[in-house]
Amino acid sequence: ARPNRPSASQHSMSFVPGRCGPAGRTHPDSAPSTSNRCGAPPRPQPCRRLAAGRHAPIALRVTSPQQSGHDFSLWRADPPTDEAADASEELAMLLPDLRTVATPVLSAQKVLDRLYNAVHGSALEHFGAFYSSELGGIVNSPALMLVHMDDHLVHAAHAVFDTVIIQDGYLYMLPEHVARFKASAAAAGVKLEISDAELQRVVLDTAAASKKLNGIVKFWASAGRGGFGMSSAECASSSIYALATSENTLPIDRTVGWAACTSPIPPKPATIATIKGTNYLPNALAKFHAEEQGMDVGIFVDEEGYILEGPNSNFGMITEDNIFVTPPFDRAVAGITIQRLIQLIPQMHKDYPSDVMVTRVEQRRIHKHEVLRAKEAFLVDTGLLVTAIVSLDGHQISDGQPGNHAMAFANMLENDRLPMEGSMEGFMQHIEVPYGYVTGMRGQLV
Repeated sequence: ARPNRPSASQHSMSFVPGRCGPAGRTHPDSAPSTSNRCGAPPRPQPCRRLAAGRHAPIALRVTSPQQSGHDFSLWRADPPTDEAADASEELAMLLPDLRTVATPVLSAQKVLDRLYNAVHGSALEHFGAFYSSELGGIVNSPALMLVHMDDHLVHAAHAVFDTVIIQDGYLYMLPEHVARFKASAAAAGVKLEISDAELQRVVLDTAAASKKLNGIVKFWASAGRGGFGMSSAECASSSIYALATSENTLPIDRTVGWAACTSPIPPKPATIATIKGTNYLPNALAKFHAEEQGMDVGIFVDEEGYILEGPNSNFGMITEDNIFVTPPFDRAVAGITIQRLIQLIPQMHKDYPSDVMVTRVEQRRIHKHEVLRAKEAFLVDTGLLVTAIVSLDGHQISDGQPGNHAMAFANMLENDRLPMEGSMEGFMQHIEVPYGYVTGMRGQLV
């Protein structure tokens, strides 16, 4: 016995355009015949195709009274025809009770409605403004902060990025970040069709449009849109994006250090590792593996066990004789924050010798076994500044607590971010965000 079929009172049925079948089968709008082989009034019969000796599944549009106005496909284990009784058993084995809902084709208005309804809480709370060269301007709604799928940033990771801090209404060390951004783009073969001044203006205006006094601006350059190939020759022009967010303003407990492990994920080759590009799959896997092991972070090491960098940070440590050591940048991104820290240490040691006892700074290779003999170890990056590493691969470093240098270095960098009025160094390091211009002039709204 075949499963019960929905009655005519339950569903109204129409046929997919373009279907056709053997002669003698009737469509719902065809003139009914006077009888069928059972002597009962005939029911409408859907068209079927025969392909390679197998019955093709039937695609129907069924309108339910409870879902009036919504179309969906009903794949059934029993064809609604007496002639197909034999084929129904084969179809039932292939598609046992399989019912699928049709993928809707959305109108432009429906797309906008769904984009606005799909914004997650973190985006509403933190995302302030987004610039897109494809749009030619800035949007404030997180629902519209989008990148096209054919952009090589998305499907080929052929793109570079950088991140600059918004501190009390100023951008911190923007020229240094733009210089590294340009160097990464050149190394990655991403042609920047924008001047330094224009790029800085985009970053500043995006920060201003966000109306956030503290946060970060992330900005990207990709080979551009044009297709799904690997060659950038298909791209019409490069793309520029920028996003201002306050995600980094969440409080940080610096009295708690991180447990780290050396990652089994192979590090990037030198030609790729020194570019601040968007291919962060190895970085994400290093973090994922560490968390799977109950650790906080994974650290990349080379084939001989020498420390390279964290997933998105540079590594540093204090030796037993108070030497600050960090690995060279030959297989790691040249971090702007750790370079600034190296610049600050000599003066901080002079001013606060009891807090900063570093006697010398070295940039050299560090084997993972040497880390276990260190006084302190830490990771340095733009977002978290300095995070203490209290263990490596389950082995405690020093007393297993964040050391004085890690906290002192974090305070040094926090103070260095504060705008310094009246000094040439402060003028060069801190560029004021033009909030009044962007947010106060109606002429910019288009």
